[in-house]
Amino acid sequence: MTTEYLSILAVVAILSVVQSIFGMGVLVFGTPTLLLMGYDFITALGILLPASFAISMLQVLSAGSNRGPVSRFLYLLCLPGIGAGLLLADASRLAPWTNILVGGTLLFSALVRFWSPSRRLFTVILEKHLPSYHLIMGIIHGLTNLGGALLAILASGINTEKEAIRYTVAHYYLAFSAIQMLLLATIMGHHDKLVGNLSAAAMAALIYLFVGNRIFIRTGNQSYNFALTLFIAVYGIAVMLKF
Repeated sequence: MTTEYLSILAVVAILSVVQSIFGMGVLVFGTPTLLLMGYDFITALGILLPASFAISMLQVLSAGSNRGPVSRFLYLLCLPGIGAGLLLADASRLAPWTNILVGGTLLFSALVRFWSPSRRLFTVILEKHLPSYHLIMGIIHGLTNLGGALLAILASGINTEKEAIRYTVAHYYLAFSAIQMLLLATIMGHHDKLVGNLSAAAMAALIYLFVGNRIFIRTGNQSYNFALTLFIAVYGIAVMLKF
């Protein structure tokens, strides 16, 4: 095992703890991290998707009675949008713009979450345009792997308890990862990138079971919402400064 791959596993391990708490982290923070480390977008997907899928599956299966709602538009509009966005992201002419989209999406999400008036306004708009929001979220996630930035706003807008918020996010991310891995392995022919990173998925699952979920139980609603927003803002700035 090379030093380079050990560095990747260290990133996945840290972000697995984050995803165990917030329901997201491996993709939304791992993507800009690997881009900053010099990996291309598709390679980053192959590294991160198995780990994200493993944690999301465990979170959905182990969720108790306090489960947040999941809109039917996830399957009708969001997943097809992810497929379209992912195929566009694989086109070479869009590659130079991927990192700009990553940073812009993160900064927009942080701004909405930090400023309460904009968050309330966004929640009202969200309720009126839920189908369009799901389609846009899907396309953005397919292009940048950062649909979670918008998903965080959706989940916190329709739920107040951290258990319900995490379940909603995990359910969406489980579907996100599944459709992305399916497309990568079949239509796009990158199955080798997924198979080669199953060890990262196993490590992520163990971290969730023995570390991350225990931290989540001890974390309050206010503290984890603030930490998530701050983390999003820092990564958005870092990615934008690189370009």
